[in-house]
Amino acid sequence: MTQPVSGRRQSGFTLIEIMIVVVILGIVAAIAYPSYTRYVQRANEAEAQGLIMDLASRLEAHRAQNFSYEGATVANLAPELNANTNYTTALVLANSNQTYTITANPTSGMMSGMPALTYNSVTGPGWDAQ
Repeated sequence: MTQPVSGRRQSGFTLIEIMIVVVILGIVAAIAYPSYTRYVQRANEAEAQGLIMDLASRLEAHRAQNFSYEGATVANLAPELNANTNYTTALVLANSNQTYTITANPTSGMMSGMPALTYNSVTGPGWDAQ
């Protein structure tokens, strides 16, 4: 560095040094963000799977008390599953209310591109086959 006329030495970073730091940060961000996104997707998927299994347990308790699944809804058995913003959940009763299927479809945003989660009272969870 050259000394200015006043005799004081200048301090600070040059433009090249700052640009190198910006490029390095950009490369790190480009590598880290997809990994972070996938980590969040897997965590949200695991949470939804747990909530679906909890709903299945509550449905079985409902059937034990009422001898069918009639009257069972996601809203009255598992309101926390309805409150999950990453998935929209549907409960379909079949065979004269003797069997059911729970389907959780991912919403848009961070969960886009993820598969739907299904649980059938006869065959069990559908995400094990994926």
